[in-house]
Amino acid sequence: MLASSRVSPSLGGARHWWRTLRVAYWLGWQIESNWTDPFLFFVYSIARPLGSVLILVFMYYVVGRAGAAGLLGFFVVGTACWPFVVQGMMGTAWSLISDREHWKTLRYVYTSPIPFRAYLIGRALAQSTTAVSAAAVTLVVGRWVLGAPLHVATIHFPYTLVAFALGIASVLALGLMVVSAAILISGEAWRMPEGVGAALYLISGAVFPVSVLPPVLRTLAQGVPLTWWLEAMRRGLLPPGAVTSFPQMTDRQVLGWLAVLAAVWMVLAWTAFTLAERRARDRGVLDRESAF
Repeated sequence: MLASSRVSPSLGGARHWWRTLRVAYWLGWQIESNWTDPFLFFVYSIARPLGSVLILVFMYYVVGRAGAAGLLGFFVVGTACWPFVVQGMMGTAWSLISDREHWKTLRYVYTSPIPFRAYLIGRALAQSTTAVSAAAVTLVVGRWVLGAPLHVATIHFPYTLVAFALGIASVLALGLMVVSAAILISGEAWRMPEGVGAALYLISGAVFPVSVLPPVLRTLAQGVPLTWWLEAMRRGLLPPGAVTSFPQMTDRQVLGWLAVLAAVWMVLAWTAFTLAERRARDRGVLDRESAF
C-alpha cells in the first residue's frame, strides 16, 4: 500500500502541468490505438459508431413513429455528442481503474513527480479524441442517410465551438467527480462509471427533451452541465425552430448557464478529488486491488 503521507516535489507550475498533460495524452492514445494495425483501428473506429447509430435510430423509429421526423435532428445531435461523454467522463475513471487493476502501475504513476490530476486529464482527453470519429459518422449518416436538418449554411460555428469547449470541460469535471468515488472503492469500481453514464444518459436530454421528464428529474437535469451542453450543441448545429429542451430560453442564456455550471462543477470536482485523494491515502486504499 502507498504510504499515508506523500511529499510532493516542486511541480514547476503551468509548464510542468502542460508537459504531464501532453505525455499522458500520448500514453492514452497509444493504449487506445496501438492494440492493432492502423487500418484495422480505422475500420473499427468507423464501424462501431455506425453500427451504434443505426441500432439507435431504428429503435427510435419503432418507438417514436409519427413523432420521429420532428425530433430526428434532436436525436442525431444528442447521439453524436454522447460518445464524448462516454470516452471523456467514463474514460477518466477507467484510466485510474485500469492502472490500478489491470496494468498494476498506479503506485508508480502516483509516486512519480508529476501532477496526478494532469495525468488523469491527459488520459481522458486521449480517449475523448477517439470519439471524434463516432461523432462525425453519426452526423454524416444523420444528414445524408436519415435526412436530419443539418446544413452548413445554418450552423453557427463560433457558438458551436465555444459550447463544445465548455462541454469538454464539463465532461472532464464530471470525470474527476467519478474518479473521486472510484479512488475510494475497489470491488464495484468497474461498474460505477457505466452506471453513472447510464443515469446521465436518461436525464440530460441525450435522446429526448428534458421537458418530458418528471418534475424532480427535470430539476436535477437542469443542475447538470451536460444538459445545457447538449442543448447548446443543438442550437449551434440545427437551424432555428428545431426541437430543443428549453424553447423558452435564448441561445445566449443557454450558453451562459453552460458556462456557469461548467465553472461550478470544475470547482466541485477539484475539491472532491482533493478530499477523496487525501482520504484514500489516509486509509491506505489508493492502490488497493480488487483482483477483479
